[in-house]
Amino acid sequence: MPTKKRNTLACGFAEDDIIAEALGENPQLIRQKVQRHLTTCPDCGQLLEHYKQIRFQLGSLPAPETGLASARRALDRQLTRLTADARPRLVLSIWDSPIGPLRIGTTDKGVALVEFVSPDDPRGSAKEFGEKFAVEHSQGHGGTIAALTWKLEAYLSGSRQALDWVIDDALMRSDFQRQVLRAASEIPYGSLTTYGGLAERIGRPTAVRAVAQALRYNPLPIRIPCHRIVGSNGSLTGYAGNKVALKRDILTVEGIPTVPSRSGFAIAQDQLYVGRQTEQIFCRPSCEASKGTRAGNRIFIASRPRAEAIGYAPCGVCRPDLQPLHQAVEPRLG
Repeated sequence: MPTKKRNTLACGFAEDDIIAEALGENPQLIRQKVQRHLTTCPDCGQLLEHYKQIRFQLGSLPAPETGLASARRALDRQLTRLTADARPRLVLSIWDSPIGPLRIGTTDKGVALVEFVSPDDPRGSAKEFGEKFAVEHSQGHGGTIAALTWKLEAYLSGSRQALDWVIDDALMRSDFQRQVLRAASEIPYGSLTTYGGLAERIGRPTAVRAVAQALRYNPLPIRIPCHRIVGSNGSLTGYAGNKVALKRDILTVEGIPTVPSRSGFAIAQDQLYVGRQTEQIFCRPSCEASKGTRAGNRIFIASRPRAEAIGYAPCGVCRPDLQPLHQAVEPRLG
C-alpha cells in the first residue's frame, strides 16, 4: 500500500502528529516527541491549542451513532481553514532598482527573498510560495519596504557597503545551503574568493559543485553576496541562474574590475591584490610569497584601501604599499 503523505509545517514538524495529539490518539513515543518539539516551537504550541478548542467544540455537538463520520468531516474542514490561516505571511513587493526590477519578499521575521524579475516570467518563483506562505502583494510604498530599498539603493550607488537587513532563512533549501550562504556572507565587501575556496572554508573541499548549486539557488542575492564567488579561473558564472551581466554590474559597484572572456566575463586578476587570510597580509598578484596559497586561504581584493580597511597589512616581499597596482576610478551605477 502507498504511504499516506504527511503534512509538514513550516518548522519541519509533522502536522498530523499535532492533530493526533489534540485528539488524544498519539502513542506514547509520538506523544513524547511532540512534547519535546513544543518546548522549542511556540507556533506549534499555539496550533495544538487551536486544535484542542475545535475538539472541545465538536464534543458539545450531538453524537448519534451515525454522526461520527460527519463530525470527523467537520473537523477536517475546520483544520483545513486553520492550516491556511496558520501559514506565515510573505509580503511581495516589486522595486525598480538601478540594475532592473527586483522582487523583495518579507515576513514577520525579516527578508526572505530577493529575486530578479525576468520579463519572460514576471511571476518568477513567486507562484510557488502559496503552499508554504499566505502571500500578499504590496505596492512597495512606505513602511518596511521603503527602508529596505533605501539601503539597497545606497549600496548600488556605492555610498553604502553593509546591507544589514535582518534575514528570514525560510526559503533556504537545506542546512548545507545555510552553511554555504553563511560562509559567503563572510567574504568582505570589495573582495572575492572562488567556489573551491568557499568549499575549503566550510571543510568540504571536494564539494565544489554542491557549493555552486547552493549559491545558484541563493534566495537572497546581494544581501548574501554570492556575487563575490567566482570560478577557479576567475570567470563570472552561475549567478541567479544565468545573469552574469548582473553579477558583473554588482562587482563593478564594489570596485572589482572585470574583462571579457570566452565564457562572458572574468575578474581582472592582474589588477587585484591577493590576500592571505590566516596571515592577514595582502600582496601584488605576481608576488612569489603568495604563490601556492590554498584557495580557502586566499581572497582577491579590489584595492589597497579595501585591503587595509579589512585589516590586512602589506606584504614585506612585494611591498604593495610602495608599488601599488594601477587603480582605475571605481565606476558606480545610478
